[in-house]
Amino acid sequence: MDVTLADGYRMFVEEVGEGFPLIVLHGGPGLDHKMFRPYLDALADELRLLYVDERGQGRSDAVDPETLTLDAFARDVDRLAEALRLERFALLGHSFGAIIATHHAIEYGTAAAYVVSGGADSSETLMADVEAKLESLGPDGAAIAESWEREKIVQTDDEVRELLREQMPFHFHGTPPAGYYESFVPSPRVLRHFANAGYGDFDYRAQLGRVARPTLVVVGEFDQTTTPRAARVLHEGIAGSELKIVPDAGHMSFVEQPEEYLHAVRSFLRGAAA
Repeated sequence: MDVTLADGYRMFVEEVGEGFPLIVLHGGPGLDHKMFRPYLDALADELRLLYVDERGQGRSDAVDPETLTLDAFARDVDRLAEALRLERFALLGHSFGAIIATHHAIEYGTAAAYVVSGGADSSETLMADVEAKLESLGPDGAAIAESWEREKIVQTDDEVRELLREQMPFHFHGTPPAGYYESFVPSPRVLRHFANAGYGDFDYRAQLGRVARPTLVVVGEFDQTTTPRAARVLHEGIAGSELKIVPDAGHMSFVEQPEEYLHAVRSFLRGAAA
């Protein structure tokens, strides 16, 4: 469905299920909500899932990528909640979506609860973790690094899908599902912009004490992108937070081990909804 926000922007949202609202933010930037489906759909037996195509991406209206910032994405969460007249809601973000969710939890805190899935503590440590792992992989790591470098000049949807094909083995502990990324609606302009400008210069470590809402931090045991190290920093910095390390999973833990992932999220959000 199309939702018009207070600033007149048209955002695309896929709604599944009924119950306590859960706004879901995808990774990227430059991807869309289809990365979650059908893997999170089982939560719809208890929750109203609101899969968002973030500003400028997927089937939401295109924008000048220069206007896209972590704060702009975070403010859209509250604009969407206002447009849908949500009195209470939870927020789940994965990967770049988790970075947005953490920003929202620190700066706004209007969600009843947060699920930070595959999150990062700072842009500096995120890149250090990734670069160290790529170096340890030798020629395979060099090929993946070269693929990320080509994001800076990507032009077409098919080129984005080719880059995803090359990068997915880094994000999965096991074998990626056949055709996992084929249904994605990529946004090459947005991906190209962030590849050149950086993915947001953030450092949450000194600000995590400002998070006052119940928070679940989720990470795959073998996540090479947003690592268990980062998850522990987030968990230790957010008072009262819960930490779930999903066994035998990489960065895409909800794809590789959906039962473990969904059980943790479902149990946590039952408490938040109550």
